[in-house]
Amino acid sequence: MGQLDLLWEYQNLDLALDKYDKMRKNSPLRSKLIELKNYLMQQQEYLVKLNEEAEKKNHILNRINHEYEDIVKAFKSGFDKVESGQVRSVKQLEEMQKVAMELKEKLSKKEEEIRNLLKDIQNLSNKLEDIRVRMVKAKKEYSDTKAEYDDEVANIQKEYQQIKQRRDQLKNELDPELIKRYNRLKKSRGTAIVTVEQNCCGGCNMSLAALVIERLKKGDDIIECENCGRILYWANKADSDAKSAG
Repeated sequence: MGQLDLLWEYQNLDLALDKYDKMRKNSPLRSKLIELKNYLMQQQEYLVKLNEEAEKKNHILNRINHEYEDIVKAFKSGFDKVESGQVRSVKQLEEMQKVAMELKEKLSKKEEEIRNLLKDIQNLSNKLEDIRVRMVKAKKEYSDTKAEYDDEVANIQKEYQQIKQRRDQLKNELDPELIKRYNRLKKSRGTAIVTVEQNCCGGCNMSLAALVIERLKKGDDIIECENCGRILYWANKADSDAKSAG
């Protein structure tokens, strides 16, 4: 088998490996895993944010509860003074009544603040619980999907390694300079070696001269398309040789 035939087989195997790489990258299971991972990360960030918010609300609630208790104590202290007979004048009584009204108003505002905070904390608690439930479900789905994807990759990898082994064997049989040439063309053109289709380059479809066609039929020369630079391959060389022999 000549260098061109080896190179043609090498390219077919190389393209097959590229196909397997794309299969891995474009797998719906892989896309689903990435989507689930991003979702879990977003939910985790949201969970942390809500926890911080709930913690702040609880701190505020504790502070307001202390303030409420202080107001209650002040209110009770004034009431005890009246009950114990320490208030001896109408003026003192009026002042204490005024203070009591102010304290009562403050208590009412604090009670409203406490109610609103408790409501907010409950809403946050409900949200947190909802996120936790959804995350547990998403984590299970991620785990199941990953197991399925790992099986898929294992099967792809097995076939991939078989093809790669054959390609590497061919690489050892090919001229190193030809391999370099091939890699440059593949990088710039996508495919380095193309078949001749109806006397035209299979890469750019340019018509080839009759002399080029004859050279391709007869030998193993490395001939490039004058237009696109790809290496030309006469796929029916074996048939041509058989006819010549006959």
